[in-house]
Amino acid sequence: MQYRDFIHSVVSSFYKKAVYDILIGYHFRKFEDPEVLDHHLERIASFWEMQITQSLSVPLEKPFTLMYTHFQLGLKNPGELHRWMLLFKQTLEEHRAQNDDPKILEIIEYWKLKLQFFEQKFLSVPGLFGNPK
Repeated sequence: MQYRDFIHSVVSSFYKKAVYDILIGYHFRKFEDPEVLDHHLERIASFWEMQITQSLSVPLEKPFTLMYTHFQLGLKNPGELHRWMLLFKQTLEEHRAQNDDPKILEIIEYWKLKLQFFEQKFLSVPGLFGNPK
């Protein structure tokens, strides 16, 4: 399995949970449309591929605007961010249980570090929480 395939699989598994999550699902409702979801998954897989491998196997159609995009979501409180993180980490652990490839296990551990980095970055953004959409 290529690393991008693995990354895409993790991201896809996460979105299947997030769309229907009782706490944060409303942020993901637009991804109930399979066409919208497929396009978004490719983009998110590219983002994580770039973060984890420092390379891209698929060219970007436009640059990432991570903070701006998430600012527009109108997160109500840090609990929503923590729920996102919990679901993502659970998804990584599920994939860990299904893999014995040392490189994949290494990617999972590095991915968790990246998640911690982004969580701290988001928590430090003034005005991120409580903004109306």
